[in-house]
Amino acid sequence: MMKRLITFVFVLVFCLTSLVYAGYDIIMISDCNPPDVPDGDHEDDALVSWLQSLGYTIDTGGMGQAYREGENPFDDPTKVAALESAGMVLVSRRTDSGSYDNDRKSWNELENPLLLCSGYLTRGETSSTRWGWTSGGSDDADLEITGVDVVGLHPFIPASGGLFDWSEAPTPGQAPKGVYLPDSTEEVVAGSIIVATFDNRPILIDIPADVDFDAVNNTTDKYGIAGDRRGFLGSWGYDTDLNYGQGDSRNRRANWGDFITDDYKALMEQTIAEMIPEPATVALLGLGGLFLIRKRC
Repeated sequence: MMKRLITFVFVLVFCLTSLVYAGYDIIMISDCNPPDVPDGDHEDDALVSWLQSLGYTIDTGGMGQAYREGENPFDDPTKVAALESAGMVLVSRRTDSGSYDNDRKSWNELENPLLLCSGYLTRGETSSTRWGWTSGGSDDADLEITGVDVVGLHPFIPASGGLFDWSEAPTPGQAPKGVYLPDSTEEVVAGSIIVATFDNRPILIDIPADVDFDAVNNTTDKYGIAGDRRGFLGSWGYDTDLNYGQGDSRNRRANWGDFITDDYKALMEQTIAEMIPEPATVALLGLGGLFLIRKRC
């Protein structure tokens, strides 16, 4: 009997660990085409490759405009299941915010972590009514600024601090389109932590589960309740061209990796690792249960 019980617990631990990772799976929501599709925009290929290099499995089924509201993604059981089973939903800067706003409540109430990289979608009731993570608008930050100001100690912040310095990016002499961030005068949803700012605007926000997005917008049942932890990490606009002069062989369409710095990568890596539940946690809980069973026996 004891052997059967131990076997059952080990199987349960294995199943729970596998279930959470889904935990190492990230579903990418982007208007760019997946890397394996030959045509169209591919500005997020570098982001997918970088995440894979960290050991994450990336579900690219959310790319290619597949989750735009015109595709009715939340009426599609397969698409909903892909969202709900992922360890994290990552919403790229390369999303047209007006194509995701009518489903705002569904996005906000997903019961798994979501990291948003688009400052367009944070906007609230007084400006374009996107996802309502703030009370109002967003705008381009000053690209001449090179540093992120860390508000205080927080698990999202790596030792490097996550600095910006375009001169250290792989494309010296080229600048991104803009860092579109919530206005400094707007209110962020209650219960959240502004972890870091850029040009006095929030660039990194930690939003706990169960916060009420309607409360900050003075609305009722429009924006919903956060179904799990939410994070905002602002990103520059990379839907632009690299231009080194007429006829230069380096001229091409930019991508996510062109304006990235190692410090920013460290910041994003740390944020994702903190938000995604570790499978080891589930395994340890299961082994703790096994220890108690063994002790009682």
